[in-house]
Formats: sequence, structure tokens, C-alpha cells
Amino acid sequence: MRFKLVRTAVSIVALLALAACRPSGTTRPPADRPALTATPTVATPTEIIALQPELTPTPQPEDVLVGVDDLPIGQIGHYVNLAFGFWLQYPVTWYTGFGNRPLVASFSNLDPGTHNRHSMRSEGCLIEVNVMTNVFGFRPEQVASQLARGLPNSSLIDLGGSRAVHAVRASQESGGFDSELILAEHESRLFSITLEYAKGADESCFRAWHQLIETWRWLDPDFVVYRNPTYGYAMSYPRGWHTFDSQTEGISLSSEPVGESEAERLKDGMVVRTTVFENVDDLPLKEWLVAQDWGIDLADEIPVNGLLGVRILRDGPSAGVQEMSGYFQGPLGRLYAVTCLYPEERANEFESIANAILFSFTF
Repeated sequence: MRFKLVRTAVSIVALLALAACRPSGTTRPPADRPALTATPTVATPTEIIALQPELTPTPQPEDVLVGVDDLPIGQIGHYVNLAFGFWLQYPVTWYTGFGNRPLVASFSNLDPGTHNRHSMRSEGCLIEVNVMTNVFGFRPEQVASQLARGLPNSSLIDLGGSRAVHAVRASQESGGFDSELILAEHESRLFSITLEYAKGADESCFRAWHQLIETWRWLDPDFVVYRNPTYGYAMSYPRGWHTFDSQTEGISLSSEPVGESEAERLKDGMVVRTTVFENVDDLPLKEWLVAQDWGIDLADEIPVNGLLGVRILRDGPSAGVQEMSGYFQGPLGRLYAVTCLYPEERANEFESIANAILFSFTF
């Protein structure tokens, strides 16, 4: 597997138009704010401005990570996105897993249980990652030249081995927060990474921001996304797998050809099913699982990707088959299940894929 050191809500077209229309007044970070780049402006698209030495990513050999099983999926402080192919690190004391699609990822030093995104950015700090299709084929140099008209504090930087644009944006007087923006182009997509922070925010905001930039890596896990618009969830699975038994609530996938029976598929391959339970009694997730009388020890429940979820590992429905399943509580009290089945004798191979599928689940 190839491994490389590699969606604001506003479209890139609107952003470029906004930049071109803004007055040319200089916007600078606070005096005590460490600069991200060695030179704050980009005069022409051909000026390549490198990161300061302390922010240059450490080169990584191509064989450092060779498969999904080597990625730190589900580990605190690590965010791995298989569908869009990137991995980053964030402070272990920060919160993630909040925010709804189309956001890809959100991180904050403030508890989402007591703060919304507005108060996060106006009282603490909020980092968000968005992805959009690069419909118009914008390149970083083009974006930089446009941004430089209205945002003089913009520069070309390195993000995981790919060219990216960094800009500092001043808050509106009523906004109460400042922000920084990184736009990167990768695999025909535009990645927007934003830091929004309260005026006078402490240094932890910037340490987290620099950590994310320094540790950002692009990867090629060759996973694709299944989205269920009716029930509002998504997950990633290996490209090239076969789909069958598609229903409104979910879908079934197999690493083996679908012409075979499930028993045949499970001799050598893996089967994944997604489904939704209405939970008419409106039970909390753990109580619902206990009520199923499956004889499962739930003492070791594992939160999955910041969601209210439980991962279960047990013997499968037939001899020699192992099951790894994830159960999640979603909107309206519904329960969402992702069930992975594979032969026990190939557990070392399939457990890491099942784990990756479960940790990719999102609402």
C-alpha cells in the first residue's frame, strides 16, 4: 500500500471572490502569535515559501506504514480518515468526534457537551477540516495569488509533502475571534483546514494548530465511502469489495464474489452488514444491548470515534467465524449496527480491516 507524507461551508469560488474584493489593508497575527511561515506574503504564484525549520515535516520512508493494520485507528490523539486519505495528530486532552456532515473532522479544547461551535471559537479554539471536490481544478499557486489581493498575510507552505496555502484572517469587530486558513489540493479534492480562536487565546491553541500541521500525512488506503442519506450515516470500506442485499436501512458487503452463499464467502473472506433499529422503547444504547440477551459482557464497552458507541468482539453465528460489531446511538434514539464477520483463522488479517470500518462510521 502506497503511503505518502501527505470543506469549509464556503465554496472555494466564493472564498476567492471574497479575497479579491477585500480591501488591501494588511492583517497580522497578534504580536505574541508565533508566525507559521518564514515570510508572510506571496507576491507571485511562483514564489515558493517553505515552512520554518521547526515546522518542516520529518521525512518518512515509504515503507513506514504498509497497511491499515499499521495505522493508529481509534487511538486517542490520532485522527485517521480512510475515505479521504489523511492522518493527523491532536492533543490528547482535546475533544473530537462532534459536528455533523458535511464537516469531516472537528477538534476543540472546549467540551462539546457544554459548548457549541460558536462558543468554542469565541471562548477557546476550534479546528475544522472540510473537503470538497476540486471542480474547477484550482492549484495552490492560483489560490495564493488570488488570496494575496485581499489577505496579504498568505503564503505557500508544505502540508505533508504537498503544496498548500496558509492565510491569516482578521475577525470582524462583532465576531470576537481570529482565524487562520489552510487550503490544500490533493487527489482532485480541495482540503480546507481552519483554526478559529478567541482573541487573547492561550498558547495551547497555537501548539495544537502547529502539531496538526506538522503531523499531517497523506495516505492511500484505497477505501471508498458508503453513505445512507435516508438514515444519515456513512462508513468507509475497501475499494473493490462487492455489494449485495442493498436495503433502505443499510447494505451488505463482501470481500468475495456475491454469487457465492454467505457460508462460502466466510470460508475465505469477510462480510459486513449495516442496519438500523428503531428502538421503540427509547432505551439507552447499553440497556438496549442488554435487552437483546446475547450474553455479552458489556463491562469493556469501547467508545467508537467519539460517538456514543460500543464495539463487541465475539464468536460468530457459525463455527469458525468471528464477529466484530459496532453499535451506535443516533438521532431520534435509533440504534445503528455495523457487523463484520470473517473466519477465525484469518482474524489477524481481517480484524484490522473490521476495526477500520467501525472507526470510520459517522453521522
